[in-house]
Amino acid sequence: MRALVKTGGGDEDLELRELPEPSPDPDQVKLSIAAAGICGTDIEIIKGTWPCRPPVVLGHEFCGTVAEVGSRVKRFKPGDRVVAANPAKTCGMCYHCLAGNPFMCPERVSVGYMIDGAFAEYLCIDARQCHLIPTHVSFREMALGEPLSVAVHAVIERTTVHAADLVLVSGPGCVGLLTAQIAKLEGATVIVAGIEKDERRLACARELGADAVVNVSRENLLDVVQDYSSGRGADLVYECAGSAASLANCWEAVRKEGTLVPLGVHPGPIQTDFNKITLKELRVIGCYSYVWTSWQRSIHLLAEGKVDTKKLVTHEFPLHQFREAFRATQDGTAIKVVFIPRL
Repeated sequence: MRALVKTGGGDEDLELRELPEPSPDPDQVKLSIAAAGICGTDIEIIKGTWPCRPPVVLGHEFCGTVAEVGSRVKRFKPGDRVVAANPAKTCGMCYHCLAGNPFMCPERVSVGYMIDGAFAEYLCIDARQCHLIPTHVSFREMALGEPLSVAVHAVIERTTVHAADLVLVSGPGCVGLLTAQIAKLEGATVIVAGIEKDERRLACARELGADAVVNVSRENLLDVVQDYSSGRGADLVYECAGSAASLANCWEAVRKEGTLVPLGVHPGPIQTDFNKITLKELRVIGCYSYVWTSWQRSIHLLAEGKVDTKKLVTHEFPLHQFREAFRATQDGTAIKVVFIPRL
């Protein structure tokens, strides 16, 4: 099978290789990958600023059709359409696993950078990580299941958005645009902020229902937030860009006694004004991933047509055009790029 492999730690250490098809272990399903999205983490892995274990097949946002099941799998059968979550392996017995948050497991192993991922024609994954896709939800929509689950976890499960709250989403990437949609569903007034190269994404945010969009390269974000909040500031701020400049704006934009959620992952340590937490009596709530219920909620929202992921998928590429795909992801050309391995 064809697979996109990170072969080393350098920026150019990428190859499209022919690899043997994997065979499922007793508790796994073998998926024929229908669609696999490029995540910001994939870009950091390519650059060498996110740890990985080369040689490894990249890709951790994916869905597909069950091609084969392991001997102990009862819930799925060949032909089922499924979407699957990370992590691929956990200990299953630590506090976090038993509490239902396997991403916090100290022995967590994730596909796409620790073990082989989904930028390939086939992938084997534990059946417990799989969810059935409703028949009327397309693979194109479901390819964004993981970032949607992150947004659902942040807005619905880690925080509480009340009707008429003012929500600021800083960073109009895929997670940011989905976070804005979920906040609107909860009844908030939503402002989405980005920079110059985010113009296409900001336009998409407005099309998806944002009450205001702000290009911080041209406009004063704090003035807009003050106007919408009668001078108080935003009730909740979701920092989705993973940049120091975005976080600095968020500290200023959130109101006193408000809530700030850092969703964007920084590639390394940053300097920031941590005193804002004390002086403004802020609640700062970390949100890294999702849990099982996040996926169930996400699939329900897609099935009911309450969240739009189709508008976010602007580009599809075959695996052999991986350089063009990664370029479109980084230069602002695309909102979301999806690989179709069988193209």
